[in-house]
Amino acid sequence: MNKKITGLLGSMTLASSMLVAPVTSTADDAIVTGNAGILSDYIFRGIFQDSGVGNGGLDIEYAGFYAGTWIADVGAGTEYDLYAGYVYEFESGFYLGAGYTSYQYSDDFDNEYNEVNLYAGTTFGDVSLDLEFTIGDYNGEFNDDNGNIEGDEYDFMAATIGYNDAYLTYGDFGDDADDALGSYCELGYTMELGGLELTGAVVHTMDSQIINNDNNNETEAYVSISWGFDVI
Repeated sequence: MNKKITGLLGSMTLASSMLVAPVTSTADDAIVTGNAGILSDYIFRGIFQDSGVGNGGLDIEYAGFYAGTWIADVGAGTEYDLYAGYVYEFESGFYLGAGYTSYQYSDDFDNEYNEVNLYAGTTFGDVSLDLEFTIGDYNGEFNDDNGNIEGDEYDFMAATIGYNDAYLTYGDFGDDADDALGSYCELGYTMELGGLELTGAVVHTMDSQIINNDNNNETEAYVSISWGFDVI
């Protein structure tokens, strides 16, 4: 994730978010799926990466275990993420999960991030709650508000409340990344149209360094179009 601001995930997203825990298969056979899409603005955990970003990935799921990769063209280089983990779903709809994610970059876009991810969540009717706690290490250095070096370790916590197709996420960075990356809120809505998944979201950061766009605004909107397909 591009940290030119002070030296993370140019996912989850993730993602999420892109960073809610992955949905896994409990079937006897492995499921392999692919995805491809484009982001008007790639903003991950409140951090602006690039505009007009094409991306794609491949995932395998088997009996709660998952592994995959996700690649994005971020202009000044390529981001490629590798991840694996396990999610256990209880009959009540509650789940617990743990995984490992590595964010790699070509050229000089950013340095490597490696992190352990813990997930929990539940669904009750039309409402869902997803929690994430991450501990990571950055192959670089975070700076505080005065430009002083803080270190290379970070943690990240996020809570997402969903209602039908709408969601609200609050995320916060800690440890050495506290001053550098701060916290953010994201409000979004996802819908399906003609086999495509469309998402529109507004991201508001509590630290103007995070968005890091041309106008240095604290609020930004983006649109995502993605296509998911079965491989096996």
